[in-house]
Amino acid sequence: FFRASDFTVASRMLGGMFGRHVHGDAILSTREILQVAIVTICVITVHWMLRDSNIETAVTRLPRWVVTTAWALMACAIILTQGNSNAFIYFQF
Repeated sequence: FFRASDFTVASRMLGGMFGRHVHGDAILSTREILQVAIVTICVITVHWMLRDSNIETAVTRLPRWVVTTAWALMACAIILTQGNSNAFIYFQF
């Protein structure tokens, strides 16, 4: 994408990432696109809900078990969604 010779090639490469290229596999699956969309919507919603407050005030209003459960779920999400260990291409030089 970054080394495309023109915008046509770059747009075809971007389309291929989402399965729009007939001769290639999609880099991002539908599940991954949905995951990113859901997380993005959740982050924007929480940000909008806390626009007149701060996170510390919101957390102190919650029961301790809710905060503990949220921390545990976030830790599990980080551990379970690490994916494979392929380094970004620019780190290989």
